[in-house]
Amino acid sequence: AIALEEVRNKLKARGVKGTTGTQASFLTLFDGDHEKVKQLDALVTKKMGFGNKWSVSGQTYTRKQDFTVLCALAGVGQSAAKMANDLRLLQHMKEIEEPFEKNQIGSSAMAYKRNPMRCERINSLA
Repeated sequence: AIALEEVRNKLKARGVKGTTGTQASFLTLFDGDHEKVKQLDALVTKKMGFGNKWSVSGQTYTRKQDFTVLCALAGVGQSAAKMANDLRLLQHMKEIEEPFEKNQIGSSAMAYKRNPMRCERINSLA
């Protein structure tokens, strides 16, 4: 499993590369001063909360980064779904119950029934 914090710490920013990935527009703005462009790139990366940036990037960047993020989020969803299903099974066997709110009603056909609303919400999000 991929930890979210680990993924977050490994994310790279695109930085300020421009639409073609060359930083040419920024080089023009800074009258050809490459050092100022590098400083801007580093500053923007830092201000956005990233510790790293892609050296070369156009309008797109490596999709492996997207894949890694989605894998980590899928892992959170899988864990949440497993937990909610386990809780629902325990509720079915009357071992535990979700809290029942004061104004909450049970099933429309069986008012005494206590539907596992929170677990259903977790499963729908997962």
